[in-house]
Amino acid sequence: AYYMFATFTREDCNMRGTFALKADNPKGPFLRHTDVLTPVEWESLDGTLYVAKDGTPYLVFCHEHTQIIDGTICYRRLSEDLSEGIGEATVLFNAASVEGVDPVMGDHYVTDGPFMFRSETGELFMIWSSFVEGRYAEYLVKFADGQLGTEFAHLDPLVTSDGGHGMIFHSGDKLYLTFHSPNASGQEHPVFLAIQDMGNCLM
Repeated sequence: AYYMFATFTREDCNMRGTFALKADNPKGPFLRHTDVLTPVEWESLDGTLYVAKDGTPYLVFCHEHTQIIDGTICYRRLSEDLSEGIGEATVLFNAASVEGVDPVMGDHYVTDGPFMFRSETGELFMIWSSFVEGRYAEYLVKFADGQLGTEFAHLDPLVTSDGGHGMIFHSGDKLYLTFHSPNASGQEHPVFLAIQDMGNCLM
């Protein structure tokens, strides 16, 4: 089966959350597979699937700054069939704690678009987006011991030129970071940037 993780505004409370949809074909139709996977009392978005080395699935997502002012990136275990979230969410970090991240809308700190990537040597990275000097940026995290958890380091941003909310993919023998830029409603377009997997870093 094919799964799509998407953010919707919930009818019961008018807050956003991430749901999973399922299809037999990558062209769809994708039908709703789950109820909300992010915590029901949270305003959340941008959930992305991560499957650990032992096969355990997790949802990595953002707790929105619109609810808590200082947005966070979190993860939550999923059931094996991806139909429900299990247990409490774990907070990885809040945006204001990251060097270089600037507030927007007064004192709000944004977290957007986490995406997980494992390097050729088994290192685990996460890209995510916020703002630096008023521009959208693509930040980079490296987890300790190649494991999703609360031990990690923030590395230099990959993009600081008003682009973000990215994903990483292979095309043939090349590796690309794709993101949208500029961060202006109605003006966004996709950008494809060739990057290198150096094993212990991305550049």
